[in-house]
Amino acid sequence: AMKFLQILVFYAYLGKQQSLPSLIVQMLQLTLLHGICKESCYGMASFSFLLCQFDDFKAADHIGRLSVLLLDKCKAEEYRSHIYLLYYGCVRAFNVHIVQCIDKLLHGYHVGMLTGNIENAMLIACIHQANSFLLGRHLAELKAELDSFGKLMVEYKQMFARNRIRPIELVVSNLLISNDCPSLIGGQNIEIKRFLEQATEKNDTIAICHAYMVGCIEAYIFGEYELASSMIGKRQEVEKTMSRRIIYY
Repeated sequence: AMKFLQILVFYAYLGKQQSLPSLIVQMLQLTLLHGICKESCYGMASFSFLLCQFDDFKAADHIGRLSVLLLDKCKAEEYRSHIYLLYYGCVRAFNVHIVQCIDKLLHGYHVGMLTGNIENAMLIACIHQANSFLLGRHLAELKAELDSFGKLMVEYKQMFARNRIRPIELVVSNLLISNDCPSLIGGQNIEIKRFLEQATEKNDTIAICHAYMVGCIEAYIFGEYELASSMIGKRQEVEKTMSRRIIYY
């Protein structure tokens, strides 16, 4: 039952977020009634993720750290990439600087690839690349990593993750060229315009928020402050339709 709920929780986040709370609570209830199992650490990490919906970041961090301790105690290595995705990718950075999560994310990616959790590994890679961009990683190095991850995502047919890093790829490429016109400004770039249209049609709020996030940063770099502010507003409007803020930036 716990294994089944664990799978449901993962896909509910991607496609039906309104079902998340009841599924996560069920995992916790089963743990309290029948004791700890390997999936319990995933349930706790998911609960940590859920608490961020109520802006209870201190409690979320506490529960998240417990999930990591339980992960080690249960020797549930097959869930390490799951836990790291939830805690270090979606919770921890609400309380500490993202630089403190970057190495853990990379470790989670490698473990995911080694244990066959390809989907989790690629989602971690998306967050790792976004954080690397925000931390001011050398653009040439970041572009090389983005290209490498992008090829792997296509190879493993992880197109959900592949689409997530595309806006960052466009911005990094444009910054390397150092044009005077940001690629995302006003939807001038045909690909990003199509990206936003498809995301809107599919109601893919996560993709829309990520596109506005990197677009805002690029606009700010090029001195388009009003546009950057506008993109922040658009992202916040999209986030109002979601169960929780998409991420900590």
